[in-house]
Amino acid sequence: MYFCLRIDLDYVPWDTPDAKEFGHGEPAMLLRILELARHTGLKFHFFASNRVLRAFPANADAVLNDGHDLDWFCKHPEAPGARFGDAKVEFVALGHEPKGFALRAPWPANVKAFAGIEQMKFVSGPPGPVPPGLTLFPVEGKSVREIARTGVSSRTWVEATKTQLREAASRNIGLTLPVRPQVLARLDPKLVHLRELLDLSSAIGMPIRTLRDVLTD
Repeated sequence: MYFCLRIDLDYVPWDTPDAKEFGHGEPAMLLRILELARHTGLKFHFFASNRVLRAFPANADAVLNDGHDLDWFCKHPEAPGARFGDAKVEFVALGHEPKGFALRAPWPANVKAFAGIEQMKFVSGPPGPVPPGLTLFPVEGKSVREIARTGVSSRTWVEATKTQLREAASRNIGLTLPVRPQVLARLDPKLVHLRELLDLSSAIGMPIRTLRDVLTD
């Protein structure tokens, strides 16, 4: 039983559609999340896309230097091979080896593997097929990005997530919550609601952990 805060980093300022929808608040929000972790002593699991690794290596450095886990955010699982090759170059420059990857949508059933997958241990994503030999950590429900697009209030989002946490605790299973700092900047700019979720998780006996740590237990 665990609660994993999965933080997907995919913001670049020239992404006009996302910037128009969610703004440019990710850099400041990333600093707030890191400060929250320092204040609480918690460890979070970050996943970075190719464009973030390439454009903002300092962000990945900050995540690693603060003791958090960092892995790959795979945006295009339909053609992962070349993209993982590019991402691996950036990870090597960081002196860090990815052990898993995160998905927004289920893994395509017709894609079996890609070069470099042998170093991978797990997938975080919606229920569905995964390449052989990898552990799937399922993500149930909608991501915070999808929630924001429905127009629901931040209070509705946090109360629904609290219900998910309590249900997971009652079933003695893990729960992964994918969030994007860019979206949190609009939905929860002071991280009030995120703190509520972290506090509830601790109160009901669901330790806040990374998927890497869960896998090694």
